[in-house]
Amino acid sequence: MPLDLLVPDLLLPEDAPGRLREARLPHAEKWLARAAFAREPRSDALRWMAGTHGLPEPIPAAAISRIGEGNGAEGQWLRADPVHLRVDNDGLVLHDPAALSLTLDEAQALAGALSRQFAADGLAFEVLAPGRWYVRYRGESPRTVALADAFGRNIFGLLPTGSRDLSWANLLTEAQMVLAGHAVNETRSPPVNSVWFWGEGAAPPSLAHRYDVICAEDPFARGLARLSGARMEPTPPHLGALLANPGESVLAVVESLTAPLHRADAEAWLAAAGRLDADWFARLGEAIARFGTVRVVLPGERATHVATLTPSARWRWFRPRQRLAAHA
Repeated sequence: MPLDLLVPDLLLPEDAPGRLREARLPHAEKWLARAAFAREPRSDALRWMAGTHGLPEPIPAAAISRIGEGNGAEGQWLRADPVHLRVDNDGLVLHDPAALSLTLDEAQALAGALSRQFAADGLAFEVLAPGRWYVRYRGESPRTVALADAFGRNIFGLLPTGSRDLSWANLLTEAQMVLAGHAVNETRSPPVNSVWFWGEGAAPPSLAHRYDVICAEDPFARGLARLSGARMEPTPPHLGALLANPGESVLAVVESLTAPLHRADAEAWLAAAGRLDADWFARLGEAIARFGTVRVVLPGERATHVATLTPSARWRWFRPRQRLAAHA
């Protein structure tokens, strides 16, 4: 049975620091040179996982993630993640929420203030992690833009639209006013001066059984496991831990590069990439022998690259190796 290895943020955008794009990972380069490549439409990790489970747009990411957090998700949900907006060239630009480094107490205090403000609208903000907030709503769903698609962009034209029941754009403005005057923000830099609504909809009752095992920390991936009947496990520290799986299809989501990239911590990203190469890519030959087929899934700026490795890949030693940036 096959193994799918999903590795976000290994293929870097063109504006990433040159020293990161020039990084050499010998084991990854070896196996990517020997793989059969397919390019899928531009997609981040969440959309790729949703597509493999047959979920159409709009993806109910909030409800599925809430299930992955170990909660029920009856009804319709939105993510309402805390963010920082900064005036930049006459626009409001959404900056990566990873820079906020919120504590749980801060998050609960801010979300509590929003719940009190919007109680008459039937909205209650729920904090399941400092950077992951949820809100349940009724009526027609708004149309939203995923948080990952809004990073670094002017939010003009990206605000929620399309609901006759609530004016989500007005709610967002009101939320910004509440947050601006909150005591938590008096001592914070950068302040939490907005939330970002995204991932609208209700979770389906079930999903197709695509994998026997899903190894992930990400709540959306874990929600897919619960809905599809896959066994849910944490991502192991290295590929060797998966080699004992007895004839099972496996999705392993390895997100060790995401946090340092979002924090713009070049040294941490390079260190994590080196560990990824040694702990995962170095043992791909064993994984091919064990699973028969291994697919390395690399979301990129222009497309998602799927590198398929079968036993014949071990004999393609003559193919030249390239830097990872050449595959993006």
